[in-house]
Amino acid sequence: MVEADGDYERLYRQHVALMKEVDRLSTLREVALTVGGSLELNEALPLIANVVQGALDLRRLTIYTLSEDQTSLRPIVAKYGDDLITADRLEEDYEPRRGTPLGRALDTRAVILEHAGEHSSAFVPLHAKNESLGVMLLEDRRDGVPFGDDDAVLFQQIAAQISVAIRNAQLYALAVTDGLTGLYVRRYFDLRMQEQLAAAVRYGRPFSMMMFDIDHFKQFNDTHGHQTGDAVLRQFAELLRKNTRGTDICCRYGGEEMAIVLPETEMEEAALLANKLCAHVRKHVFRGTEEQALHVTTSVGVASYVEDYERPEQMVEAADEALYQAKELGRNRVELAGM
Repeated sequence: MVEADGDYERLYRQHVALMKEVDRLSTLREVALTVGGSLELNEALPLIANVVQGALDLRRLTIYTLSEDQTSLRPIVAKYGDDLITADRLEEDYEPRRGTPLGRALDTRAVILEHAGEHSSAFVPLHAKNESLGVMLLEDRRDGVPFGDDDAVLFQQIAAQISVAIRNAQLYALAVTDGLTGLYVRRYFDLRMQEQLAAAVRYGRPFSMMMFDIDHFKQFNDTHGHQTGDAVLRQFAELLRKNTRGTDICCRYGGEEMAIVLPETEMEEAALLANKLCAHVRKHVFRGTEEQALHVTTSVGVASYVEDYERPEQMVEAADEALYQAKELGRNRVELAGM
């Protein structure tokens, strides 16, 4: 009877260990399928936050990235309960690297576990190919069980997958981002226009686009110099980016021309946004290389998808013609294609 009890206990422990391994492999598979789904960092991060929080049954999760000067970490996505918090709402929440668990995890490349009463935290380093990327902070399992050494091993395995996904997204961003303005490059604009047109044709989804041209920019460069012109281009691009939605696709089309693709946007809404952006540029004080106050204006052409457009180039041409009309009518204004 004693021997039978021993066999039962042994089988039960083997069963528990096997179930834990199944859970671990299932979690890793779920994370792997998710993190490999997008090369766009702003699309990948919410997916990662959702799947990791759900797979590990956590109350809170935050992913931090290392600042350019390497002295602090800033959150780029967080999931608190059901609330997904993106980078724009976390901009001010920097944490110092030195003397913090975040910094220790980053410097030692080891998972740091901390417990305080019923609160349990795991600081999980993110690194790829010997490059430190940031830290993932995991807090409080919903069942109240504190994190242990077995959890730390699983967290490191998950972090390895996430790190590769983040690094790939960063490399992709470098390939499709304009070095001067930080906006997407022309070939990326072409790709996203093709995607939007295909969705419009197949599913009837509306979308619009805008073409911007800084008025008399050649004359501006001749007067103030190309370095000042570059500084104005950077500020102009930032103005567009800050005053559009996260889903809008801001691109440097060429020279001083910028373009924005507006998914799920009808002409009326696009026209309203274009006029707001035109007004923002008109009122904005730009700064030259010597911090001198400068002013520029912009002309804007807007086009929205209609069934006549069979190729993206036709829609771009319509927006370009509207832009030309805006220039002909005196600049510093918005014109709509087909109106």
